[in-house]
Amino acid sequence: MTKAKDQAAPDTRSDTIRSISRALNIIQAINAHEALTMTQISQIVKIPYPSAHRIVDTLIKEGVIERETSRRYYRPTALVQSLSCGYKQQSRLSMIARPHLVKLTEETGWPAAIATRIGSTMVVQDCTHALTALTFSDYQAGYSLPLTCCVAGIAYLAYCDVDKRNMIIDQIKRGPLDETGEDLTNKLQDIHFKMIVEDGYASFIRNPYTNDPGKTSSIGVPLYRGEELVGAMTLSFFSSALRVADAFKEYEDIILETQALINRDLVEVKLFDPTNLNFS
Repeated sequence: MTKAKDQAAPDTRSDTIRSISRALNIIQAINAHEALTMTQISQIVKIPYPSAHRIVDTLIKEGVIERETSRRYYRPTALVQSLSCGYKQQSRLSMIARPHLVKLTEETGWPAAIATRIGSTMVVQDCTHALTALTFSDYQAGYSLPLTCCVAGIAYLAYCDVDKRNMIIDQIKRGPLDETGEDLTNKLQDIHFKMIVEDGYASFIRNPYTNDPGKTSSIGVPLYRGEELVGAMTLSFFSSALRVADAFKEYEDIILETQALINRDLVEVKLFDPTNLNFS
């Protein structure tokens, strides 16, 4: 009986593996394009629409992706970041920027960092907190902050294409409120971003989303690879030691020089482009 039952049982191993592969491909596709319709998902991942629909429904139940309320688009949630928690290899952006960040910290004494946008967050790719005593905490690559509540995010939005910026802010507004129950995106106006561009830098007084809320302030400038905005560089300092305006006045030359050197080196090295993934 057992032998006959075993012989009759179908081998579902290949189907299971294929389902996992398709689910991962869908997550990658949505993450790379920020938001996709079900039809686009089916076309990009190259699987039948019904199969894509079933997998997307499962991923929604698991909290990895969500459907936008005002249109039929699907986007990643913050839970997607948990898939990369164990990833330790430095990104090319980090390797390019690292020597310049170290020099910036050596000359100012304050910790510097670079961050890139992932959905509605800014994720630290590298930082120099471990190289100076002038810090309250030692942060690591992968540390994330709400995009509209950190200087890297504000700098990114200020120098972002207006249409893309409005899309990002609109998506954040339709998402859940932050931990304090306050939707800070409602305070962001175009005039604020114009002032940042005119000043040449963004600032955040008494950073709320750190291991020591309110004890540090930061300055942020955008990073480019050619014409492409790829992230932001920040310099943080004790709020009790420096006013933001005084900090930028004192360190303006070295900050802008570091920014220019990183931007120059980024042009010479091709970065990973998630939009060119092969999903076949």
